[in-house]
Amino acid sequence: MDNISRESERKGQILNSAIKIFGEKGFQNATIAEIAKDAGVGDATIYEYFKNKEDLMLAIPVEFTKELIPQINDHMMGIKGAFNKLRKFIWWWLNYVEKNPGYGSIVLLELKTSKTYVSTEAYQAARSFYQIVLDIIKEGQEEGAVKKEINPYLARSLCVGAMEHIIIRWLLKDRKYPLIQYADELADLLIDSLKTRV
Repeated sequence: MDNISRESERKGQILNSAIKIFGEKGFQNATIAEIAKDAGVGDATIYEYFKNKEDLMLAIPVEFTKELIPQINDHMMGIKGAFNKLRKFIWWWLNYVEKNPGYGSIVLLELKTSKTYVSTEAYQAARSFYQIVLDIIKEGQEEGAVKKEINPYLARSLCVGAMEHIIIRWLLKDRKYPLIQYADELADLLIDSLKTRV
């Protein structure tokens, strides 16, 4: 294994451990020492990659979005129609968070409540991820499925806000029920609010 692969693997281990520890303990209560121990590296190794604990947390959505966007795009391949794509996006995102609750916790409970979040690269990563929803809505308007008079940016906010609310509630209720159970009904409600009436 070459040095670049080793470096990338080590950074990935640190990020995965950070998701786990931040997800379990919250940002304030988690320590670099705990993350290092879980990752099987020394504290100093973490500082080779990240300036501090906040820098580490902000790196999580940036790095993971690089993987998430190609994943969701692969899932959309061959799906015809904006509403089918929106339904798939909702199902995929709720399913991903259900399987990776630490990630959901960091992005929605820790980062979104920070006043400085909107000026970070992490915020830009989230915007690029949710750009997929905006593109689906615009596609729906072009094909005549989504009302032309709807502001597509506001429609994206409606879709994203609904998904995030369901995820946050699930996280705060200690994940006591399957998150994915809401995918179909949420998709039905959103599609009904967006669709062109004939």
